[in-house]
Amino acid sequence: MKLLFTKAALCILAILFATGVKAQQNPDYVITAKGDSVPCKIKTPLISCSAGNYKTTANSASVKIKPDEISEYYLSKKETRYKSVIKEGKTKPEFLTVLETGKINLYEQVTEVYTNNAVTNVTQWYVAKGTDTVKQLKTDDLIISKSRKQRKGEFASLISDNKVIYDKYTAENKFSFKQIRDLVRQYNAGEPLKD
Repeated sequence: MKLLFTKAALCILAILFATGVKAQQNPDYVITAKGDSVPCKIKTPLISCSAGNYKTTANSASVKIKPDEISEYYLSKKETRYKSVIKEGKTKPEFLTVLETGKINLYEQVTEVYTNNAVTNVTQWYVAKGTDTVKQLKTDDLIISKSRKQRKGEFASLISDNKVIYDKYTAENKFSFKQIRDLVRQYNAGEPLKD
């Protein structure tokens, strides 16, 4: 019984050590509007629209993550980057999840919508090429300002300078989340999306 307890304790310690090493290797960080990269510990609220706060040391003051002061931040626990961008037609920046980066950047925003005593997640994808102003490209929401045909046309114009990708897009004639991400990844790096 003592041997079993010892083995279990060693396994638990090994797992805790490995988890701790991973967390130390990939710390959270923020990138300021001036371009300074700051390793830190980010604390995000459970229920809130804000990005949260960060501390550079355990004893330092907590600093609020604001999209007009922080251009980007990374949460190591989620392995996710967030970038400060301005949506087309808006003036204030906000954080969106980064899906793909390169010549074309692809972003995501998932919003909880409350209707008829139920919660539904609405996914919206935004795209930008050579700018931090993003255009809405794809959504699973029923209400949207641009028609599907307009958004498909805008996406076609973004990739039109790469004939292979453009031809593939027009030949398949699809506009799904997976296909868009696959085409953006191929456009940026020549690498198809893996399932």
